[in-house]
Amino acid sequence: MCGIVGIALEMGEAAPILVEGLKRLEYRGYDSAGVAIVGERGVSVVKGVGTVDDLERRFGVSALSGGTGIGHTRWATHGGVTDVNAHPHTDCSDRVAVVHNGVIDNFAELRRALEGRGHVLRSDTDTEVIPHLVEEGLSSGLAPIQALARAVSMLEGSYAIAAVVSGRREIVVARRGSPLVLGIGEGGNMCASDVAAMLHFTNRYIPLEDGEVAEITPERVRIWTVGPRGEMTPVEREPREVDWTASMADKGPYDHFMLKEIYEQPSAIERTLSQAEVYSDRAVDLLLSTIDSGGRVVFAAAGTSYHASLVGKYLLARLAGIQAESYVASEFEDWAIPHLREGDLVFAISQSGETADVLIATRAARKLGARVLAMVNVPGSTLAREADEVLYMGAGPEVGVAATKTYTSQVAMLTHLTARLALRLGRGGNRAGEIADWLPEIPKIVEARLEEMDRLSKRYVGEVVSHHSVFFLGRGVNLATSLEGALKLKEISYIHAEGFPGGEYKHGPLALISRDTPAVAILPREERLRRLMVGNIMEVRARGAKVIVVKADGGEAPAEMEFPAAPEGLPEELTPIPFIVPLQLLAYRAAVALGRDPDKPRNLAKSVTVI
Repeated sequence: MCGIVGIALEMGEAAPILVEGLKRLEYRGYDSAGVAIVGERGVSVVKGVGTVDDLERRFGVSALSGGTGIGHTRWATHGGVTDVNAHPHTDCSDRVAVVHNGVIDNFAELRRALEGRGHVLRSDTDTEVIPHLVEEGLSSGLAPIQALARAVSMLEGSYAIAAVVSGRREIVVARRGSPLVLGIGEGGNMCASDVAAMLHFTNRYIPLEDGEVAEITPERVRIWTVGPRGEMTPVEREPREVDWTASMADKGPYDHFMLKEIYEQPSAIERTLSQAEVYSDRAVDLLLSTIDSGGRVVFAAAGTSYHASLVGKYLLARLAGIQAESYVASEFEDWAIPHLREGDLVFAISQSGETADVLIATRAARKLGARVLAMVNVPGSTLAREADEVLYMGAGPEVGVAATKTYTSQVAMLTHLTARLALRLGRGGNRAGEIADWLPEIPKIVEARLEEMDRLSKRYVGEVVSHHSVFFLGRGVNLATSLEGALKLKEISYIHAEGFPGGEYKHGPLALISRDTPAVAILPREERLRRLMVGNIMEVRARGAKVIVVKADGGEAPAEMEFPAAPEGLPEELTPIPFIVPLQLLAYRAAVALGRDPDKPRNLAKSVTVI
């Protein structure tokens, strides 16, 4: 969950480009940061606890001289959050500097062996064994890329590694189990954990595959696969282009990336629906072949993506008559794999396409003969490359740790896909056609109500931040909305929040309701569910709780506060998109009111690439 960036320039200074890239990677970790620049006097390493801005203020990093360098933002795994544990790490002579994302499982054995050979290691991290292994390779006469290939052949675990050597212009990199892409530019080349970190320099990239190493010089990029004893075989791979722009990864006039990305949702959903027209037919064909052969559809996802999968599961049943299953990816091997068989389809959802638990789930499923349909947002990601078919969302880079525009884009894509599948199957009657007709209106609906939802969130936020817990009630398809709304509030404001089915409140959670626990209720449009939810609202109000209702126009419910988030005629199946928007804004305003940084919630990173 750390961020890596590196650049080798023909002319000019590497440090300012590294700093900009690191700022774009802080969603991956912000416990500490550091850079290593190769200059005339060797390798200069500057690092410390805090953000990239903190590093710049303390050390004036951008003023460091040298055309080749690497940088890192850390989310601690091995070793505490200290200056000495920050990356880059160096060898005994400070000639080699290394940054690393991942976990080296056998680092303790390697460390003991290195210390037995006279090496002095100064940190508590697993990473520090790598520069010392490279140092030994260099001492035996190997070139830097050969020394790195030899080093990684000794490593067990996951890694993305970038290293520089004093007096050398190249960066050498390696990857297994953690993301790394190579950027192809004019006047230089790059590497980074994510394409977004290179957009200020280039939009051309080459994904590095597991088991590969690469040498990045100012003039070219070369790639090799590494064998079990460090032997190297050249690989040829053409660059790709991503249609993201540098401005997409900038805050612009907004105070935080999260607010920017909430307000970007109309355009993001519109792009997603455009992408759906391109990719959904192949996905529908894959779903149809699965159904025709008697296979099952099984979702695997984590966090916000898991909540999107619940919407997908509901829509498949409601519109297409398909009973799907949905599992949290970290539990997939224990709950789903024992029942999975050849011919089943795993529908894997991951914004980054690098989520470790999702990749483990899909790889285990493929060994059993299941096929994989992936939905991702990041081009060139591992999940996209390993899947049988891919649905690219096209939401654009999302920098804030709390997913906002990617959630609504996921739900939009799932809705489009399910409606098209239902129409192909001849199921869902007029309902599928009605939803297909309404879907292009969703971006306009969200756009028209954003300012009003934000104004109301500012008015209601005092009721939220004055309490220690908030409970969310949902029914039907908007059970997922209650879970996602609670997740947004807890992860960025640190207020305890839980989402529950409305009918489940009497089975335990109602014991926690009092005057000190406000409730957020998502009011269904469907009459049967609406009456049941009104009953739930009356129950919590009878215990003294104040209620915030999210509803469509014309929906009536007893509540102290309401968000009218959708027009009256919108089909129930489409309400999860506009209904989540005020809850995103409420969470954002709560975090700001409490002095939290909504873009960088404590202990969390956006892309969970280690288990």
